[in-house]
Amino acid sequence: MPAAIKREQGVTPEISFNDPDIQRCPFAAYEEIRKAGPVYYDKSNGFYIVTGYDDIRKAAMDTKTFSSVTGQLLVKTAPYQERIDAIYRENGYLPVTALVVADPPIHSFHRSLVDKVFTVSSVKRMEAYLAGVVDEMIDQIIGSGAADFYYDLAVKIPNHVLSDQIGLPRERFADFKRWADAIVQEADPNNGEERQVEITHTICELQQFLVERIEEYRDVPRPCILNDLVHAEVNGKRLAIEEIIQIVEQMLPAGSDTTVGALASAMHRIATTPGLEDELRSDPSLIANFVEEVLRTAAPVQGLWRRATCDTEIGGVPIAKDSIIVLRFGAGNYDPAVFPDPDRFDIRRTNARRHFAFGVGPHFCVGNLLARGELRITIDRLLQRMKNLRLARGEAGVSWQAHFFAFGPSRLEIAFDLV
Repeated sequence: MPAAIKREQGVTPEISFNDPDIQRCPFAAYEEIRKAGPVYYDKSNGFYIVTGYDDIRKAAMDTKTFSSVTGQLLVKTAPYQERIDAIYRENGYLPVTALVVADPPIHSFHRSLVDKVFTVSSVKRMEAYLAGVVDEMIDQIIGSGAADFYYDLAVKIPNHVLSDQIGLPRERFADFKRWADAIVQEADPNNGEERQVEITHTICELQQFLVERIEEYRDVPRPCILNDLVHAEVNGKRLAIEEIIQIVEQMLPAGSDTTVGALASAMHRIATTPGLEDELRSDPSLIANFVEEVLRTAAPVQGLWRRATCDTEIGGVPIAKDSIIVLRFGAGNYDPAVFPDPDRFDIRRTNARRHFAFGVGPHFCVGNLLARGELRITIDRLLQRMKNLRLARGEAGVSWQAHFFAFGPSRLEIAFDLV
């Protein structure tokens, strides 16, 4: 982890969330800017950073004042906007308003199309299937006694599950991961023009692939999310192909990368906390709350944007119309007013589930139940089949991703013995 932020007595240091060290470990920065007040203005990119639990919740619930319709926020205001748009027009489809970047009622309609797959009963019926996927991935590395947990398990398990649910072929796993990464990277304000161009071409590859699958499902329906989107009708009208593509584009990273980050963080916690593995194995009923505390302390998505639709305020701080606000969910998860002694990892924390790892309000993650199920079942199966889980080379075998929002290990070399 990076060194603590240097602070002169009585002076709040200038903090930029474009700093890769802060991105890899933002928690000291959260503490510093919380001391400065309810809203911190990040001069490096002109965003207002909101860190308080109650302020985040209030803003997220008020979709009229704080809109999710930010468009391609970082690209649309860039001098190379026309170049990016031209690439989309020539090779794919321009982004449209849907799900994460939509407000009610459009958001509500799109969400209703995928909600039924992620109900309590649906996820409960999937438990045996999820355990099967986990065991299949464990079987591939169990004999080696070592693995890069990030790639071999944390990446593969959620991506295989999501591919099955959306209706995409598992054998394209490497492409799905590459495409999902591009979608996440598209939202990074540190991208320069050429990097953004590269990302746009990669996303267009995904769009071309999805068009082929959409045409297949028009002709031969099958039970999966993509099929449901293809054949969905509202007032006798089907979704435009751009809408279908945008919904699936958002589901890929939302359904895979978030669970990937949480799984990797959970394993890092187990591998570096003496006695934790044995405690969870001896009392599996603790696993569910262990998962919630991992999500609180290491939220895989540390925040999302909103746009002020009018002159307003947050915590008494004036916010001008069209200002961009960053709701730092990860900071809200460390608010001591809600989570006493927030830096302490406590698998028995009674309110751990109140975290914002899945967002809050109308945009609360539609797949949160599936993600929780994947996390709980994966940890349970690992503890049943492996023991003495440890870092293979200490922190030298661990890398943490640097991204404006995404958080978690990007490499996690572990060693283990068989149970």
